[in-house]
Amino acid sequence: MLKKLKINNMTSLIATSLFVLALFLLMSHNAQAADLFSTGKQAIKDTVGDDSAVETALLSAGAVGAVITGFVSKNWVLAIAGFAIGMIFWSVAAPLVGLA
Repeated sequence: MLKKLKINNMTSLIATSLFVLALFLLMSHNAQAADLFSTGKQAIKDTVGDDSAVETALLSAGAVGAVITGFVSKNWVLAIAGFAIGMIFWSVAAPLVGLA
């Protein structure tokens, strides 16, 4: 009789969990929110976008970091590879976030 009670309790728990999960899935709605950054998008693109001072500073800092890494570690291949990977990352990531 005790085993039967445990099975009934477990079945009840599973059924309740599935019911709650179904409620969550059925009650989800899309967020109809306005774009908070719509007024500042052009200013952000001008500040950080192509040929901006921030982009030049980021790439210059990467080059200086590569030179320092090359001098300190005496591993110029790793330093140049790190700079190249940083350049590739910036080229791929900037358009993804809308900076290019």
